[in-house]
Amino acid sequence: MEENKNKEHQEHVKIYDKEMYISQEKLRTIILIILVFVLGFVAGYFSKDLISENIDMSNNASYNDVQS
Repeated sequence: MEENKNKEHQEHVKIYDKEMYISQEKLRTIILIILVFVLGFVAGYFSKDLISENIDMSNNASYNDVQS
């Protein structure tokens, strides 16, 4: 009788552990997606300034070449 209770308890603990593992994996995946999005946003924000500076420099250089 006690063996059956122990087996049932062990099975319940295994199922609970499996559910905990699945929820932890889901949480890690969500955090990873958010981090990748934030890093991409920050990189895009700073690269926007660099790209606009490069375009301005190339426009000024071609304008100066035409005037010469």
